[in-house]
Amino acid sequence: MENGLPVPRHRVLKKGEEKNPERSSLPFPLPLVIKPSQEGSSLGVTIVTEDRQLLPALEQAWAYDAEVLVEAFIKGREIQVGILDDVSLGAIEIVPKVQFYNYEAKYTAGLAEHLLPAPLPKADYDRALSLGLQAHRLLGCEGATRVDLLYQGEGGFVILEVNTLPGMTALSLLPEIAKGVGIDFTGLVERILWGARLKIPARHPQAPKSLPQSTRRTQRPRRKKKDDEKSGNRF
Repeated sequence: MENGLPVPRHRVLKKGEEKNPERSSLPFPLPLVIKPSQEGSSLGVTIVTEDRQLLPALEQAWAYDAEVLVEAFIKGREIQVGILDDVSLGAIEIVPKVQFYNYEAKYTAGLAEHLLPAPLPKADYDRALSLGLQAHRLLGCEGATRVDLLYQGEGGFVILEVNTLPGMTALSLLPEIAKGVGIDFTGLVERILWGARLKIPARHPQAPKSLPQSTRRTQRPRRKKKDDEKSGNRF
């Protein structure tokens, strides 16, 4: 648990700081999940089942991000919650036909079964929506996100991650979840655009109390017109 939310046991490994990391140095046993900290589409993700796989998996993840998450492997059903404008739209279950819902399964038709709405008991379905929204809010997210969870039965969930840039392809989950509650793709895009805003703080620089000596201009007396000069008025 972190911040009151269920998350996997994990450790962060930074590229260059870990010299020949060994599995024995990690606080949990095999299998492990290794993934880049800030990558999407499951790129660089490996499920490590043998000690000899650890270093190659880390090197692969470090190729995408200097910061890598090493997590305890958790077996469960893959549940995804769609969030839009601070509301949980719904939850979908993904049943991959490969080892896990990886890049290939996400972008190849037929490699994953989509079950919408996720076939969970009512209380557990509602808890998934609640956990997804809590994670979204805890991270200060706005607009559209997708929260990935693992369901272990009887109300048991683990939050894997919050996707702040969820996919918007024909096979992507947020558009499918939105469609399930009556929001078509065009409407979803419009809602995202209407809710977008630039968080650029206004800058109001204060004028200096006095100019530096090097920038001051010496004001010279202004000469009067020639007719004044002719009348004998001089400065």
